[in-house]
Amino acid sequence: MADITLKGNAINTIGNLPNKGTKAKDFNLTAVDLSKKTLVDFSGKK
Repeated sequence: MADITLKGNAINTIGNLPNKGTKAKDFNLTAVDLSKKTLVDFSGKK
């Protein structure tokens, strides 16, 4: 479980947050315009 704070309120999560610098696994999403999005589409963005 990871303990995080949101607007000053403690929130408990299920599972663990990834470590800083961990690479995301590739994924496929459908955008609102029905186009396909993958990890490459978000490269360099936060």
